Amino acid sequence: MSKWLSLSVVASLVIAGLVVDAGFAQSDPRGKSYTLHGTVEGIYDSAQSIRVSQEKIEGYSDARIATYHVDDAAILKKIHLDDKIVATIYEKDNALYDIRVVRIDDRLRPPK
Repeated sequence: MSKWLSLSVVASLVIAGLVVDAGFAQSDPRGKSYTLHGTVEGIYDSAQSIRVSQEKIEGYSDARIATYHVDDAAILKKIHLDDKIVATIYEKDNALYDIRVVRIDDRLRPPK
């Protein structure tokens, strides 16, 4: 094999290795993400956590009541008991991320 051909083979292998390594580096160490829908049942400022009555998360969890840490403690000042929330949860992490309060316009509620 010529020196030029050997160098091009080595360079190709190095580039291929870098591409494969970059692909693995992009996976989230927290695991797969899911969307949680639920109702706030408890707010614990000192523990920076909330208790949520959550709906079933297909492929992850049945409906249940669970306590989760929050990724941003500032949300604890913005949410209230009985608020409906949507958040991101990861399979290897016991925290809620990007928590959003879902407000329902009373004009859109069905009559009782």
